[in-house]
Amino acid sequence: MTGSRQRGEATRERIARATAQLIAEVGWSGFSTRDIARRADVTQAVVTYHWRSKDDLVREAALTFAAESLEPVLAALREAPSARAALEASLGVIAEFRDEPALTALMFETMLQAGRDQTLRTAFAEMLREFREELAGRLAADGAAEPAALATALSAAFDGLFLHAVVDEHLDVQAAGAALLSLLDESVT
Repeated sequence: MTGSRQRGEATRERIARATAQLIAEVGWSGFSTRDIARRADVTQAVVTYHWRSKDDLVREAALTFAAESLEPVLAALREAPSARAALEASLGVIAEFRDEPALTALMFETMLQAGRDQTLRTAFAEMLREFREELAGRLAADGAAEPAALATALSAAFDGLFLHAVVDEHLDVQAAGAALLSLLDESVT
């Protein structure tokens, strides 16, 4: 990669990161491209050079950082000896989110906006679908009955556990997760 191209990629990354921070701090539409430029320490023209529209930039930033937040769970799923072990590791990730209020806010804002924005909804749904398919593959390899349905139910339950853990600081994530995993144990032969 040439020096100019590397600088361009670094600038795009800085702009996307600034945008993600602003989403987390003030909500999906509580800022302008001028605010993004100021946060990224670039001119507004640089922002508009890299993205056709603010909507495109905000979607890309949110999806990029949502994918990054899913990566530890996917890594656990790929590396753990079983789906159960991967999901146990994911409980730790859920607990760690309590210490990441900006990332949590970004995820909430993205989910909320996906209900209003068809383009975002489609991209976010694809990301979640790919996760469920990977989980279903691991569950099938572990001998689970109806792995696709189980992957959907477990994903939704873990998402709900995440929401509860963020809102209720007293929630025992490990105990709730153990109850969820007992459902998995009943499905694996």
